[in-house]
Amino acid sequence: MLPTCDSGYPRVTPIKILGVFFANHLSVSEHVSGVISRCARSLHALKVLCRHGVNDDTLKVVYKSVVLAKLLYASHAWWGFTTSSNKERIEAIVR
Repeated sequence: MLPTCDSGYPRVTPIKILGVFFANHLSVSEHVSGVISRCARSLHALKVLCRHGVNDDTLKVVYKSVVLAKLLYASHAWWGFTTSSNKERIEAIVR
């Protein structure tokens, strides 16, 4: 039996399921914004590493293991709920 609104259980929005935020209208915009923010910080760290002389092959490995891993985590579950503007933002990070 599902709890009713007055059952004493608070409703939460957005809800975090296995690391992915879903809003009550099945929007993942908050999740996408958070992922892009974390990826931007990682890209800044990669730029700092590049300025300190880390070679390109190592930077590519770090990019794939950090940035792409963040972007692709559970993407099969949330990609269909993204808006076109969010998809463009994600693709811009990948480029």
